[in-house]
Parts: sequence; structure tokens; C-alpha cells
Amino acid sequence: MTAVGQRTESGGAVEEADALFRALVDDGDAPGLAYGIVDRAGLVHTAGHGAAHLDGPRPDAATAFRIASMTKSFTAASIMILADEGAVRLDDPVSRYVPAFGAVRLPTTDSPQVTVGMLLSMSGGLPTDDPWADRQESMSREEFARLLAEGVRFVGVPGTGFEYSNLGYAVLGQVVEAASGASYQEFVERRLIRPLGLTATGFDTSVAARSGVATGHSRLDGRWHPEEFSGPGVFSAIGGLFSTVEDLARWMRWLAGAFPARDGADGGPLRRASRRAMQQVHRAVPPTRPAGNPGDGAMPVTVGYGYGLMIQEDPVWGPVVAHSGGYPGFGSHMRWHPRTGLGVVVLTNARYATGRVAAAAALRAVLADRADPQDPVALWPETAEARAAVERLLREWDPAVAAAWFAGNVDLDLGLGHRRAAIERLAGEVGPLLDPAAPEEIIRSDSPAHAVWEVRGERGMLRCEIRLNPQDPPRIQTLTVTRES
Repeated sequence: MTAVGQRTESGGAVEEADALFRALVDDGDAPGLAYGIVDRAGLVHTAGHGAAHLDGPRPDAATAFRIASMTKSFTAASIMILADEGAVRLDDPVSRYVPAFGAVRLPTTDSPQVTVGMLLSMSGGLPTDDPWADRQESMSREEFARLLAEGVRFVGVPGTGFEYSNLGYAVLGQVVEAASGASYQEFVERRLIRPLGLTATGFDTSVAARSGVATGHSRLDGRWHPEEFSGPGVFSAIGGLFSTVEDLARWMRWLAGAFPARDGADGGPLRRASRRAMQQVHRAVPPTRPAGNPGDGAMPVTVGYGYGLMIQEDPVWGPVVAHSGGYPGFGSHMRWHPRTGLGVVVLTNARYATGRVAAAAALRAVLADRADPQDPVALWPETAEARAAVERLLREWDPAVAAAWFAGNVDLDLGLGHRRAAIERLAGEVGPLLDPAAPEEIIRSDSPAHAVWEVRGERGMLRCEIRLNPQDPPRIQTLTVTRES
């Protein structure tokens, strides 16, 4: 079912997505779920399956669920707001803001201090702590200080590897409090939730969700059993938020809206550059299984952690940003394609039923239906001019043109006399060169300073490739001309 007032998308991608998510309920993975497909303009399709409560109504895009570890993106954004304002530095030791952490014994005497940036990128050396941390949400600040004072263990040297740590994000929540003077929950609500109009997002069941709050469940002896809600506390920074598909679609659009980099107004509550920094790999995640066909649910070739978000390098579509959430009674997943703004979010009311595999397949279907694997690169104007200069040299070598366009390294890498002779020989083999009414299309461009194209002759074709250097104005630093077989 599509939410009232939402635009709909027809076609196989929506049908495929609906079948994928419906199967999660039909196969007994969750009592109920709601999901949405989003583009840069907003939600384009939403649906719900199953029940928000046992024997209750079907959930929809306005039903609030616990979003669990997807909360970490809000925690990271809060830190980045404070960093933009100069209240926090990412290379500062966390003990500067959380003095109790200063008593934590590091794994070796030569270990560096754990920094804010290390915790943001899951490289603080702390052990993976699911599901222990998921039961600690209501811990008070005093209890948390005692926890740190009693000591914590490390599985690696800080700053040297990836290890998913909820405790690290709980510490970051305390960094937010120390740097802002407000409680973590108050800061997130005041600086992110309200400015972005996330009207059904908050830290307890009082959130103003039009369709109410779903009940979380766990499965025991073949039956679903309701889970009690935990209340806000220090560990809310790891997973305490409630939200809806509607609000998370807005959140995803806001993060994806940082792409591409551009001139013009840069409204808050967080600069576009900082939002993009959240969505860059800061720590590689070791593979858990080999990459496979992108359609078989295998892990992509490259996976890394940014700040509160995972970044996956899809072999077809390039970077995809994502995060799952698992909490007592709930599971969730959001993912989007920054280049196009297309995304999928799913919220379930079953413990750790994130729907990640279904969401990944659904996003691939949406991308295949609505996007091209690669957008054409916008060349520098000088790259197009350099191409025209090369084509003039192919037809008749002009030392003045060569001098105007070649960077100093070109003659040193291959003397201009040798280069001219090679080009004239190739042009003679395929020539005379044709002078088309319009130039051939660019075959490939890896960047605005790079172009590959073909030039036709009566007896064959030449393949040309240029790459410009970083001077302003730029000059040709590489020129390759080969005959096409």
C-alpha cells in the first residue's frame, strides 16, 4: 500500500521490492514491517506487511519503530556539528571530553590515545559488543563512569583496525554532552531532529507517529513474544531512537543531498562537506566472505566504515551508503546510492531482523530500473579544447599548437621529434583522416581531466587518450595514439 499523498512508481522494481519484503513476514522473519523507496524528491513508494502488534494493524510509513544502530548516524552527525563549530576536534583524545576514559588502561604501553575520530570510524580497538550493549541503554552517567573506572578491554591497538564497538559510540554520546553542555538526547533533538522536520522521531514511545509505535518481538518456541521497551540513558547514543519510514526517508535524502559537491548556499544543520565526510571510508572492514555476483547477496568488493555509516563499493553501481540496526525486539536497515539519491529503508518489529539482504536486492532493482551505472563525466572546457588541438596535430603537425598545449614533461618523456614521427606514421596508415561534421563521442572519461576517443580514417581508426595536468590553465601531460585493430 502506498501512503496517502505519496507519488507512486510503476514497474518491476516496485513489484520486486514488495515481494522481497513481503517474504520476510511470510517466511516468519518478523511479525511486521514497513518499508519505503526514496529518491531526491521524496518517498516514491511505501508499503507495510504483517502486524505492528500481535493481532494488530498493519504497519505503514507513519508507524514508529526502534531504529537501533541506525541511531549511530545521528550520533556521528552530532559530533560533526560540534567539530564544524570548533567545540570538538576529531584528533583529540576522548579523555579530553570524558575524563573517566583517561583511566582506561590501553592494550600496550606504546598504544596511542583513543581519539574521537577513532571511535567515529570504529577503530578504537574495543571489542565487538553485540548483544551486550543492546541491553545497556538505560545506564546512567554515574553507572557509565563506574564502568570505565573498573576498566575495559581492548582487542586491538587503537587506530590500527576495524572493530564494531557500541561502547565507543556510547562514549561519543558523552563527548556530545561535554562539548555542548546539553544532554545527548536534547542535543540530537534540538540540532538535528527539529531543524530537519523529523516530527515522528525521538527517544521514547511518546514520539508523535501518526500510526502509533510498533511493539518489538522475539521468537521463542515457535511463537512471537513482545519485548519490553528500554528507556533513555547513556547507551541511547548507540541505538535509542524511534522513527518512521517517512522521517528516515527525509534523513536519508538530507545525507545523500550532500552529493555532488557544488557551489551555492550550504544550509544546516550540518555542512555538506561534513555530511560527505560521514559517507567516506575512514576504516576498511575486512571481508567476511568473497565477493560474488552482485545479484547473489554476497558482500561487495570493498566495504568500509565512515562516521556512523557503512560504505560499500558495489561492483556495478559504485559507492552505496548503508547501516543496519538490531535491538531487543527490532531490526532495521537503510541504504542509498549517493550519486542518484535513490534509497531503500525497512523497519521490522523482530529482534535483529534487519532485512539487509532484501533491502540490498531492492535497491539494486530500483537502480537498474531508474539509473545508469555511470553518469557521464563533465569534462573541463580545456579538456575539450585539448582534444581539438590533438586532432589538429593528427591532421597536420603544428609546432606552435604542440608548444601551446603540451606540458613540459611531454617532450622529456618522449622527444617531440619521435612523437611527431609516430603520429604521422599512424595517421598515414589509416588516413587520410576524415573530418566529421561532429566529433566522435568520448568513449571513456575517468575524470574531468581525462578523455578517450576515436578518430576515423579511410583505412582504419585511431584511438586517442589524453590526461591534463593540475596547472591552471591545465596542459596535456599524457598523449597516447594507437591504431585500432
